[in-house]
Formats: sequence, structure tokens, C-alpha cells
Amino acid sequence: MLWLGIHLPWLALTVFERGNGNNEPLVVIDGREVTQANTAALRGGVTPGLGLAGAQALVPSLCVRERDKQAEGELLERLSAGLLAYSSDISPAPPAELLLEIGGSLRYFGGLEQLRGRIQGTLTELGHSARLGIAPTPTAARLRARAGHERPLLTPSELAEGMGELPIGVLSLTARQHQALDALGMERLSDCLALPRDGLCQRFGTALIDELDRALGNAPDPRSRWQPPAHYTDRLELPAEVANSDHLVFGLKRLIQGLCNFLQGTETATQRITFRLEHPYQSATPFGLGLLTPSRDLDHLFELLRQRLERIHLPAPVIGIQLECRDIQRAPPTERPLLDDNQAAGRDDDEALINRLAARLGEPCIQGLGTHPEHRPERAWCYQAPGKASAELATPPRPLWLLDEPIRLGLNERGPVWQGPLTIQQGPERIESGWWDGGDITRDYYIAVNPAGEQLWIYRNRRCRQDWYIHGFFG
Repeated sequence: MLWLGIHLPWLALTVFERGNGNNEPLVVIDGREVTQANTAALRGGVTPGLGLAGAQALVPSLCVRERDKQAEGELLERLSAGLLAYSSDISPAPPAELLLEIGGSLRYFGGLEQLRGRIQGTLTELGHSARLGIAPTPTAARLRARAGHERPLLTPSELAEGMGELPIGVLSLTARQHQALDALGMERLSDCLALPRDGLCQRFGTALIDELDRALGNAPDPRSRWQPPAHYTDRLELPAEVANSDHLVFGLKRLIQGLCNFLQGTETATQRITFRLEHPYQSATPFGLGLLTPSRDLDHLFELLRQRLERIHLPAPVIGIQLECRDIQRAPPTERPLLDDNQAAGRDDDEALINRLAARLGEPCIQGLGTHPEHRPERAWCYQAPGKASAELATPPRPLWLLDEPIRLGLNERGPVWQGPLTIQQGPERIESGWWDGGDITRDYYIAVNPAGEQLWIYRNRRCRQDWYIHGFFG
């Protein structure tokens, strides 16, 4: 087995920084002390360990957020979902680490370097600054990621030397234990490995020995496999109030990126995504994004989202964005023809156009037409979702143009008249229907031609045999 450890040293900051598209000065505090600061705050002289009052004196426009450990845990879970495309064996390691078994993924992604590059790129796209470590045991990978040692250890024989070079500070010990190791002049793990085990255990307890044994493969190191949720949710807190919908694009893309990674990793797709824009003093503004067919394509979804955003009126500034996706379906199989299939390409273009129009104009404005199982001509059609299959009806020929309201025809001694006397070509077709809903009809329909050669669809009302009407025109 081969494990990849991901250490997220700035996770507490990333919880709030993901939606900070303008890179405003931002710090996270624990109590009254700055624990993490972003690049803009560091440039202003704010450093971790500084008191809040001193930080605000240096940068008056500083955005301050209290550390949210629950949000950090939820973000770690969502990041696990986003990395499913690279491994199905993922184990979150709170408070700020993830472990992936990648031995089975190397050939699929073209080798270790390509896989590591893809994972690092995904982490960056999702707004995370991470350190990676690779080793045959999960604890070794985790400790190497903490130390920022990127050189991979590929075989168990490399573990002793590779782990010995790590600093003592990577061990999961208490502050007092670390102080005691410093007092003994211990700088690297090799210094601990050179001491008698009994003495180490007596002085520092079994935790130190157990962690070293797990890292070196001398003790079992089981990890529970993380299971993806049935539904996907995410939330982004903005560092400052946003009054213009255009400024929400940066944060929305982060949310869509995480969803698409989740769908890719679980081999699923979606046709419906729901968003909620949170306001400081009133209820949230909801809006949805619907698609003609299930998709998980980031560029396609983001383009639709941008167009949908143009129609949103913000009643108040936005302080947070929620994404919820409950319509998760198994992704349809992607089959590519051996030769070019222009017809399939045309279908894809049609679907993309319909999705863009729905996002820009609103879903209720985009409708398809279909047949309805009803004999009355004016009720034999219906609006439906674009691209949806219609009911197949076995009926005689019908006109291309059906009038909204039938027009009464004139009569002469030979029969009905429309721009001249009409000649019956076909009929009658008798339609009697609707007695159960108060819209009953009884008609005899005919196909007729006038002197100009126009082909008409006419009928006679059987309740009043002198009443003739034109109901449509054939092409």
C-alpha cells in the first residue's frame, strides 16, 4: 500500500478565506489572539500571536473572524468528497489532515508525479494551501506531510531512514512532552529511535512509542474508510458584505468546483442545484439551477450559473452562500462513436442552448411541445419539458397550423366557402368526446381545398348541420 498524507496548516483561515475573492486583510482569532492571518494581513504587519487590539491598530480595515472548529470539520468532510476522484479509500484525520490510499490509482493517472500534481491542483482550485507526504504507512505519510517533506518513501525499507530525518515537532504529543524532548536535546526522530524503548516509554508514556511503531510499520495502523453522503451540501461565509451579485462569482465557483469533484468521484451527476444567499437581517434569497439532462461538467455548470446570476436582484447585502444538491443521479454512460457523429453533436448543442436560455430567461419561459392523449384537437397538445418524449398517438393527418379558435365558414348552394367554394378531398373523421368534463363536442372533420390550392382542415357541427368551421391549415 502507498499512502498520501495531506496537511492543511491554514484550514482555520480557509474556512473564511474561500470566498475572499478581493483578498481583503483577514485574520482568525482564538480568544483575543491572532492565530492565522492571510497574505494581505501579513503584508500589513499582522502576525500570528499578536493581540487583536494590536492587529487592528496596524490594519484598521482588518476583517476578524472567531475560529470555528465545527466549520473546520465540515470543510474537511467536503474536501474528502472533492478528492474521491483520486481514491475511494479516504480517511479524514482531524483537526487538519486527510489520508488517501493511492497505490491502486497510480496506473490510472499515469504515475505518482502526475497523480500528486492532479491532487495538488485540485486542492489549489478549492482554495486550500496544503503540504503532501507519501509513505507506505498512513502515520508516516501524515508526519511527512506535517514536516513538508515531499520526497516520497515508496518501500518499507526506506521508512527508518526517511522518518529519522523528520523534526521532533511533527509528533502528536502534548506541549509538556515536546518541552521535555527539547530539554534532552532531541531534534529529530532519529534521536528518539536511538534511545532505549523502555526509557522512552517510562518517561513519555506509550503514546510516543506507539506513534513511532505505526509510522515504521511495526504496529497495526487501521484507518476507517470515509463514506460519501447521500446528498451534497456546502456553505461559504464571505469575509465582508457583498452588495453586487457580480462579486459573488468567485465564491460560487468554489462551491461549484467542490460539487463537481464530488459528482466525479462518486460517478454521479445532477439536474438540479439549489442556492441560498444569506443576508444579515432578513431571510435568505433562494434560487435554483436546472438542467435539461444530468451533468457534472464544471465549465458548463459555471457558465449557466453566471447567466442565472444576471437575473437575481439582491434585496440586501450577502454575507454567506449555501449550496445544496439533493438531485444526485447515477451518471449516464458516455459512449463515443468510432466515427464522427454529427447528429449526436447536434443534440449536445441543442441541450446546451436550452440550458443557457433557461438560465438567462428562467425555466418557466422555456417549454417544449408534445402530444396529449386526447381526441379533441384543441386539447391534443401540451407544454412539457424540452426534449421530453411525447405520447405517441395513432391519428389521421393533422394540420401544421391549428387555429386558436375555429372560424365559421360561409355557405353557398354547393357547400362551405373559404376564398371560393371548397372541394372535399378526404373525410369524414368523426370526433365525439368530452362529455365527462363539460367540454363535449360532436364533429365531422374533412380535408378540403379552395380554388387557390390551399389545403384546409374543416369540420361540421353535427348538432347544427349548417354550421361549418375551419380549424387549421396544412403546410
